[in-house]
Amino acid sequence: MKQLTRSAYEKAAAYIKSQARPLEQARYAYHFENGAAAAVLDELAAFQNDDGGFGHGLEPDVRLADSSVIATTIAFQIFREVGVSGDHPMVVRACRYLMDTYDATRTDWPIIPANVDDAPHAPWWIPGGDLDQSLANPRAEIVDYLNDYPEHFPAALREQLTTAVVDYLRERPDTIKMHDLLCYMRLWNTRNLPQELRSRLLEQLRPIVENSVEQNRAGWLAYGLQPLSIAPTPDSPFADHFQDAIEQNLDFLIETQTEHGGWMPNWSWGENWPDAWAQAQREWSGCITLDNLRTLHAYGRIDL
Repeated sequence: MKQLTRSAYEKAAAYIKSQARPLEQARYAYHFENGAAAAVLDELAAFQNDDGGFGHGLEPDVRLADSSVIATTIAFQIFREVGVSGDHPMVVRACRYLMDTYDATRTDWPIIPANVDDAPHAPWWIPGGDLDQSLANPRAEIVDYLNDYPEHFPAALREQLTTAVVDYLRERPDTIKMHDLLCYMRLWNTRNLPQELRSRLLEQLRPIVENSVEQNRAGWLAYGLQPLSIAPTPDSPFADHFQDAIEQNLDFLIETQTEHGGWMPNWSWGENWPDAWAQAQREWSGCITLDNLRTLHAYGRIDL
């Protein structure tokens, strides 16, 4: 069992402090240096627009300043991360944005705005096609936030969509797309999800997770679901199921730290907008480095 040495940890911390966005620097301080949640929110506020949604590259692969649902879901992930209450002004405005962008005819949200091409973005973020057809990503994740902050959403809508996303999963085959599954995993972690639905959801997720997670070490260099993607902490419902693969995956993380101290994304934009990709790559590296440190710490794999 490998450990991230003290010097390797300090190298990763120095990488975040010198190369990551101020937002990830504040998040690192919150998790590892007793930093304040308020400092994280101060940095997050720079990404919020007047309509309540988030943009400005909060999702580094979408550089658009205008709000997008995908960027706003990332903001909600950070709200949960630092335990923001429903009466916080940033949360109130973000919830209003979700209500304003909800498409009742499709019972869904548009994951990216129609003007996404007004700024550089990853080649897969284009309107139409699968992005417009998915009823899992981002809907399943957003239902998570409807339940996290129920005071901001009509009860009938919240109950309708919560039941709909659980029923939708039951109709799927035993394998779904990576980000669809991650949306459902976030939904399962909702503290206010009714227990009966929570139990149903977990049973429906078990065969999907089994068929979707790459357990072969050779496959972890490619973009896909690693065991730690599903079980980033030991209290995950799937941590015991993938115990051997998780131990190997933790070793893999430690082994793939770069000489600069960080971890790099294993995807790219190809030939598209090379200057914008260089910035996005650096921002992703800060996010990934922080996530990996949090995971290694959760499993007791950092020699502090």
